[in-house]
Amino acid sequence: MRRLLFFFFALFFAAAPVFSQDSEECNRPPPPELADYKEAYVPQEFNYESFRWEIADVVVLAAMLALASLLSVRHHPKCRFTALTVIGLLYFGLFRGGCICPVGATTNFCIGLVSPEMIGKTVAVLFLLPLIAAFFFGRVFCTSACPLGAIQHLLARKNGYQVPKKLNKVLNYIPFFMLAATVWGALRGGIFLACKLDVYKPIFFTGHAWIGQLADKMHGTLTETHLLLVGDGLMWFTLAAALLLGVFVPRPFCRYACPYGVLLGFFAKVGLRKRTIDAESCFSCIMCTKTCPVQAISSDHLKRVVKVSDFHCIQCGRCDGTCTTDSFQSPSPFPNSHFPNIGKN
Repeated sequence: MRRLLFFFFALFFAAAPVFSQDSEECNRPPPPELADYKEAYVPQEFNYESFRWEIADVVVLAAMLALASLLSVRHHPKCRFTALTVIGLLYFGLFRGGCICPVGATTNFCIGLVSPEMIGKTVAVLFLLPLIAAFFFGRVFCTSACPLGAIQHLLARKNGYQVPKKLNKVLNYIPFFMLAATVWGALRGGIFLACKLDVYKPIFFTGHAWIGQLADKMHGTLTETHLLLVGDGLMWFTLAAALLLGVFVPRPFCRYACPYGVLLGFFAKVGLRKRTIDAESCFSCIMCTKTCPVQAISSDHLKRVVKVSDFHCIQCGRCDGTCTTDSFQSPSPFPNSHFPNIGKN
C-alpha cells in the first residue's frame, strides 16, 4: 500500500511542471493577428426562415397545380408542360433547395401523425395539395411542381428506351416497398430513408448554396470566397449515372423509386376526371405507346384496344402531340351538371 501511494505522489510531482507549463501557455496573450481578428469580429445572429416563405411555397404550389390541371384537361401540347417544369425546377429545386420534395413530404407527414408539434401545418398542406389535385385531375404534380420530375422530364429523349413489359411490371412494385419503408422509418425513429436514396439532391443543395452566396454578396455580408460544391465524389458519381440513365430510360426515379408516386397514383385511379381514349376515332396505330415516358399506355393487338393506366399516367401531354385523331379525352364525371367537359371532344 505504501509503495502504491509513493508511486502516485511521484507521478504527481513529475507531471506538475507539465501542468504548470500548459497553464502558462494558456495565459499567454494571443498573437497580434488573432487579437486583431477578435477585435474586428462582430457576432451575427442566426435568422430563422420567415414563415412568409412557407406561405409563398403553398401559394406557388397551388398556382402551379391549378395551371397544370387546366393544361391537362384541355390537352395542351408538351411544350407548355415543359415551361411549367422549368419554373418548378427553378423555384422549388434551386431557389428553395429541393423543397418541396415529394419524398421528404411523405416522411414529414408521417412524423407529424406521431408528433404533431414537430411538423408545421404548412407541411401537411404541401403534402395534401398534390393528392387533391390528383383526385380531380390526375398526377399533374409530376409534370409541374416536382423538382425531381422536372430534371427527368427535361433530360428524357422523345422516344426513350421502352423497358420490357415483364421487367417493367416487376420494377413497378419497388415504389410500394419504398413507401412502406419510408412510413416505417418515419414512425419508428424519424428516419428519412428515401431521402437518403435521392440521387438528385446534390443539384438542389449546390444550386441553393450558390443562390445564397449571391444573395450574401449583394447584401455585403460574409460568405465563402469560392463556389460551394455540396456532396462528396460518390454522390456526384451516382448523380451522373442517374442523369445518364434518365436520358435513355425516361423518369427512372419517378417510376421505380418514388414512394409519393404510389399515393398520387392511388388518388388518380379513384379520382373523378380520368384520361380515356375514344374507341371510335382511335385506329390503334399504337404510336402513343412508344412516346409515353412512363409506359402508362398499353395495347392489345388481337382486340385492337388501347388503354391508359390512370395509376401511372402523369398527364405530360406527349400522347396528345402524337395522336393524329385527337382520341385522348378527359370527360367530366358529371356531364349533365355545372361541371362541364372542358377537354377535347
